[in-house]
Amino acid sequence: MRTKIFCLSLALGFGSAVFAQDVPKGEWFFGYNYVRVNSTTDVPAFSSNGGSSQVAINFSKYVSGVIDLGAYHNGVIAGYSVNNTIFNYLFGPRVNIRNHTRVTPYLNILFGGVYATAQATTQGQICTGTTCLPSALHLTNSQNAFAMAVGGGMDVRLGKHVSFRPIGLDYFLTRLYNPVNANDHNQNNIRYSAGLSFLFGGERAAPPPPPPPAMKTCPDGTSIPAAQECPKRNMNLSLSAARSESCPGATIAITPSGNVPDGATYEWTLNDQALSQGRTFDFGTSGRDPGAYRINLKVTAAGFNDATASTSVTVLPYRPPSGTVQVMPSEIPAGSTATVNANFTPGQCGGSMRGPVITASDGSIRGNTFDSAGIQFDPSNNSAQQKTVRITAQVADDRGPTSAEGTVVIKKGAAVQATRLPDIIFPAGSSRVNNCGKRVLLEDLKALMDRDPTGKVVFVGHVAEKEKAASLDLKRALNASAVISAGQGVCARFPASQIMVGTAGSAENGSDYQPRFCGTSATPKVGELPGQSVREADAQAKFRRVEVWWVPTGGVMPASASGSKDAVSLSVSSLGCPK
Repeated sequence: MRTKIFCLSLALGFGSAVFAQDVPKGEWFFGYNYVRVNSTTDVPAFSSNGGSSQVAINFSKYVSGVIDLGAYHNGVIAGYSVNNTIFNYLFGPRVNIRNHTRVTPYLNILFGGVYATAQATTQGQICTGTTCLPSALHLTNSQNAFAMAVGGGMDVRLGKHVSFRPIGLDYFLTRLYNPVNANDHNQNNIRYSAGLSFLFGGERAAPPPPPPPAMKTCPDGTSIPAAQECPKRNMNLSLSAARSESCPGATIAITPSGNVPDGATYEWTLNDQALSQGRTFDFGTSGRDPGAYRINLKVTAAGFNDATASTSVTVLPYRPPSGTVQVMPSEIPAGSTATVNANFTPGQCGGSMRGPVITASDGSIRGNTFDSAGIQFDPSNNSAQQKTVRITAQVADDRGPTSAEGTVVIKKGAAVQATRLPDIIFPAGSSRVNNCGKRVLLEDLKALMDRDPTGKVVFVGHVAEKEKAASLDLKRALNASAVISAGQGVCARFPASQIMVGTAGSAENGSDYQPRFCGTSATPKVGELPGQSVREADAQAKFRRVEVWWVPTGGVMPASASGSKDAVSLSVSSLGCPK
């Protein structure tokens, strides 16, 4: 039977047409109940049959409050005649799942109590003395306990005021005292119910809708009543430009797109000035000032709403190329080189960029290398000097040249001054370098030559007016040159090409007298050959001397060396090493 009821509910639920369902204010259910009572331990399970009634108040479309009253009876338990009756009184919420069909599933959880009574009759005997008579013993028990029902079901709407419940299934918990086992007071029962519900309240059914009017289909696919005019269609007009920006001279095609019918009227404007009425528009940029230009189009056509669209085109201004020039390093010593880096960014609307061409205000350029070798400084100025050279890089486009500049500082250090050594003093009429003079040349001067092998030595010879020997001043200077260049005996081996020889005659030549007398108390006495010593008291000795100068590499020649010649050209090697 339960199978037939379940199949009937499926047929009613899924075979019915969808309809608008009113929500009743209240529902009153009457139905049959089957309860399977199941103890957890030694009391055998048994079945009870009965009925129940439920009153449901619908607070909303989905939530209801439910009162559940039911009674269930059984007369035999495990083969024993037991008159057993259970009454339940439960209360709680219900959730209705209304889905616009005839079928409304629901879930509920109910709490309350249960009242149970049980009566049993036992046959026995009552004996008095030796006489026993048959007798019946009647046992009765009743109690109240907690009960709970958790489950759900579904109602099938049969009409506005009646619905059929093919199934309601609950887990039915009762907590009745078990007189047989004190540890077993829970009964885990299953309750099935089926019946009819009577519905009260709710909205009245809406009157049936009037029959639909005659319809017609418009060109845009919409359906409207036949008596109405079709609405005008939209053209969905838009404009697209071949380019959004351009240099002067180009022509840009402006093309409309959209649902534009044949025979439509086109009205073009440029910055609100009327232009043409063709389907497309060519925007020429020649002769126009740089800036943005607004292009508008209005299209009209029968059966369509007027449509407008706009776009903008920018005429770009001319910008020349721009760039920078960097010289690395930015400061260099005179005679050295630096690297020139010229970086240019092409301009705008000027065509292709050509170059760069690099020039310098002084010195020379080879590729991207600056050479300062040809830069001239003031030769009369022996102090430190510097010059700032301007490096120019020039590029050009179709509109003309553009340049960028950088600078480099050329520094020339202060000239190294020549060092004056003591004068070599000669006896009257003699050009032989005595031992005291050799000490100046082979000790003091040689120490300087060893430290700076590329330096120069300057000898300037002098004579007294009373000395009659020809060219005695030159001979004295050449002999001094031979002592440091002959390279044999006691003589040093300094290159003759680095020895400059000059003469001053009897003039002081702007050089003061700086003698060294080796026989003084400050200097150990040096033995001299007869006739080669010179006394400090000799007033004419200052005219019989040779100036001795050491010029370091890169140093400035002394003023007294004016007109001097190198010792090689004066054949100093022919003198050998003077004794």
